[in-house]
Amino acid sequence: MKIIFGFFLAMLTFTVANAQKVIVKGRNPTPQKRATAQTRYSMEQLTGKWQEVKRGSLTGGDWVDFTDSLQLNFNKRDSVIVRDGISFSHKGHASVDIGNKLAIAGDNYSIRSLSKNILIVNDGEYIREFAKRKTFHYENMGKIIIPKDNISEPISAEGKKLLGKWHVYRTQASPGESQDSAIIKTIKFVQVANNNSATGEITFTKNAVTQTIPLEANIEKGTIRLVTNTQTWSLQTYKADGKEFIFGNPGGLVYFSKKL
Repeated sequence: MKIIFGFFLAMLTFTVANAQKVIVKGRNPTPQKRATAQTRYSMEQLTGKWQEVKRGSLTGGDWVDFTDSLQLNFNKRDSVIVRDGISFSHKGHASVDIGNKLAIAGDNYSIRSLSKNILIVNDGEYIREFAKRKTFHYENMGKIIIPKDNISEPISAEGKKLLGKWHVYRTQASPGESQDSAIIKTIKFVQVANNNSATGEITFTKNAVTQTIPLEANIEKGTIRLVTNTQTWSLQTYKADGKEFIFGNPGGLVYFSKKL
């Protein structure tokens, strides 16, 4: 009986030992060095004009409002002309480096995607989406010629035709006239009451500082009064057809604006 039990114990030990063995089939792959990031995009793909059309938050992923639409003109292989929609344009060096890092006139971006007509970049603060354009928005508006007699006599504006956001693309002043101290850049009317008053916000530059603050507007026959907590404008209205808004201050500036 002892002999049988000993034989059974030996067989059990042999079976368990074999079950615990790991059979290696072939050799483990030799560790490879991590591939170096390669530039997928090139300056040739960026040739042309790009207009910023959307701007999103890095954290929330929501689109945000903006008035300083960035415009990029890659007119040569290694240079770009940059305009932010408010200030004057400036020219600088441009390059696409390893890892799709885009350098534009001293500013650095990371290209997230680039197709024939859409460019999306990360500037460290926002996600910016650009659309390719044959001409920039301001270039199209600048071609519009308004006869002088159109601004000789004020017209009555309808509040409902002022709803929306207006971007000033040109100003006009006769030689010798005094300049306004606060220069209007954009006006946004969000609500109109009784067709003769409105609320919204205004963006203007004064003493080299740009501000965007709440606005109340009173619309009267031939005039519009824009009131904020720091600044007031009494302006005449020359055109307000829902597509173009022309207004100004005699002795100051006349503003030509288009709806964004």
